[in-house]
Amino acid sequence: MSATRAYIVTGAGGGMGSAAVRQLVERGANVLAVDWKPEGLEPLRELGVETAIADVADSDDVQAFVAQAVERFGGLDGIFAIAGIGTTEYKPLADVSNETYDEVMRVNAKSVWLGMKYTLPHLVARGGGAIVNTGSHLAWHAAPTFSAYCASKHAVVGMTKAVALEYGLQNVRANILCPSAMSTAMGQEAAEGIDPANPQHGWQIMIDQSANGRVGRPEEAAAVGVWLLLDAPEHVSGMIFPVDGAQAAK
Repeated sequence: MSATRAYIVTGAGGGMGSAAVRQLVERGANVLAVDWKPEGLEPLRELGVETAIADVADSDDVQAFVAQAVERFGGLDGIFAIAGIGTTEYKPLADVSNETYDEVMRVNAKSVWLGMKYTLPHLVARGGGAIVNTGSHLAWHAAPTFSAYCASKHAVVGMTKAVALEYGLQNVRANILCPSAMSTAMGQEAAEGIDPANPQHGWQIMIDQSANGRVGRPEEAAAVGVWLLLDAPEHVSGMIFPVDGAQAAK
């Protein structure tokens, strides 16, 4: 990079988020790492990154950490929105509570809306920038008992593509990273949800969906997101990028 660029990473305390922060720091970028769990941020402080404890779906919190990044770094070049949750109810849609739907949509979709809403003016002021939002294999496919999660991730695709169209003339790129199951805490939750009596069977179901016979590593998905932030051609925008072991080929 010819000049030090500055990025926000949400969900930074998780497996994929911490990998993304480390990869950005290795490339010389300034990073504000955001998570709602303080313990997830503690190891990242040793890297010299800025941190913020925040609810990524709360408007005031988002405005505050965006302002923190801009003040600390003198501007902003992009955001990597990774924060998200799975579902606590692995049931057919009619049996899922309204409260579960509301919370999944709040954390997975509203957080992306707010992240873009409050970073976009700063990206435009910088002369352009990059947005990478995290979808899922289920952002453009579906699975039984995942209706609320599917809804939230499909929403991420729609709003990200809209922003790519709306802000293209301001040199802002917006893309969607779509991992499948990964060896993370959320992956473990999904395995337990698929088969509570035998989570290893749940893992095996997810493994069998990939052509290479394994789930993804968080570092792999993070690397694609970092490439989209730092290296992708300016003409790459409004696209879905699967990191799913060839599930998209089916």
